[in-house]
Amino acid sequence: MSSREPSGEPAPAPAARADAGARAAPAAREGRAARSGVGARWVAALLALALSLGALAGVAYQRYAAVHLRALPRVPSCVRGARVALRRPVAVSGTEPRQTASGETVYLTLGEDRAVACALQLDEALARHLAGALAEQAPAQRAARLLELVRDRVPPDPAHDRSASAAYMMASAALRGLPEDAPEVRAAAEELDQRHACRFATRRPCPTRPPLPVLVWLAGVPAALSLLGLLGIGLAASAARYRRWSERRGR
Repeated sequence: MSSREPSGEPAPAPAARADAGARAAPAAREGRAARSGVGARWVAALLALALSLGALAGVAYQRYAAVHLRALPRVPSCVRGARVALRRPVAVSGTEPRQTASGETVYLTLGEDRAVACALQLDEALARHLAGALAEQAPAQRAARLLELVRDRVPPDPAHDRSASAAYMMASAALRGLPEDAPEVRAAAEELDQRHACRFATRRPCPTRPPLPVLVWLAGVPAALSLLGLLGIGLAASAARYRRWSERRGR
């Protein structure tokens, strides 16, 4: 007895159904290949967008950081020993002769002389100015000279960053040896810390540092969104592969 379709037409023979399935399989594969090709083009476009915008944002940030967010440089090891000596209040007259920037001979304590010798490893002019500052005995004048050392005696360009960092470390240590209740000392210490924070990338905020360039945001945000889109596509593709693998395994 021949089978019929619900419409009344004879049902196709098994061989005919097999032939139809064989013809449908390549069409399905072609459809999947077409969709895969479109997906690959989208992925390539997102990747190119992320890389180009990310590179643009990175260059803009590096130029900004090279001026306003410079890393703290390495300073000679003698700076740390000089800081310890300079923190002690000066209780005796100096006995070690040193030349100031004006050519005057001053007499420093052993700790102060050690600090000047350390600064001499970086820059002779800096060492002479430091000798003149440490020779001041009055707290207000000493604080003003130490601030001047960092503010006016070290050029702002990156080539002098080591000298600037060493000068700050020794000047701030010397200020700690002065009476903290003196307003001139407190003001000098505050300005020293601010100038150091504005020259280098430290934990202390700098009120005069300009914000990040607009280009960093305009290029960096789309680049980040593109990377998130690529991540989502990758996760979706991985989930689809896992589902197909699970279906094949369950057959």
